[in-house]
Amino acid sequence: MIVAALIIALPVAALLLATAAIYAAARRRGEAGTAPLPAAAAALAFLRESLAMLALITARLLPARAEPIDRTPHRVALLIPEMHCSASSFWYLLRHLHAHGWAGAAGPPRTIGAAQTFAALDARIAALPPACELVLIGHGIGGLLAHRYVQARPAARIRHVVTLGTPHQGSAALPYRLLSDRGAIPPALPATEAASTDVIAIYSDFDAWLVPVDDAYCPGGFNIAVRGVGHCAMLLSRRVADLIVENLAAPVGVMSAAPTVPIPRDGCT
Repeated sequence: MIVAALIIALPVAALLLATAAIYAAARRRGEAGTAPLPAAAAALAFLRESLAMLALITARLLPARAEPIDRTPHRVALLIPEMHCSASSFWYLLRHLHAHGWAGAAGPPRTIGAAQTFAALDARIAALPPACELVLIGHGIGGLLAHRYVQARPAARIRHVVTLGTPHQGSAALPYRLLSDRGAIPPALPATEAASTDVIAIYSDFDAWLVPVDDAYCPGGFNIAVRGVGHCAMLLSRRVADLIVENLAAPVGVMSAAPTVPIPRDGCT
């Protein structure tokens, strides 16, 4: 069983690492207009992303289950993983959220498509106390499904949606061409029909899964761009975790009216 899993995982890891290397070498940044990362910073970002990719693939091999929320929570974050990935990949973010007073749990144990994700979220939300503060956090396609969910459920009591490295306007990157089934994702609703839930979109100029990077921009959302953080490394980044906690504290409606926080030409956000 383990040998078979490694036979599958190692070629996938090699493919994703090759994609990240090509992206970093090409300095493809869409239309963001950012200066390329310095060589040392790019090398460090690539190393972190490589290790994070291996961690994500390892988490994919772990048993996927929906952990119960043991106590009556006041603030709950439901987590939606990247397409075909496991909710186990959120382990670092879960620990960070718990340290700041949030109870976190998986929506779906694995993300396969909209029907499975929506059904898991419906069941999770129905089991929570009506008075608790509720947010959705999705990685990659998981973020797209979280956004579609609040559009399809305008009466749902969801305060914020946070997306991490999500291709809100599509992506031509190789990983998504191979791994995602875009036909399984419902189309976005017109702006006049969209839910009023705030969407906080966090993305990076070093994300090999976003080509071009500007297509990670979420129209109508509060967009935050960071530098030098890869797609998988977002789940293990203290900087990203701090941004999530900070922005979850914002009152409802404030984020939608706020401007985009751009990627700076020099330094990091």
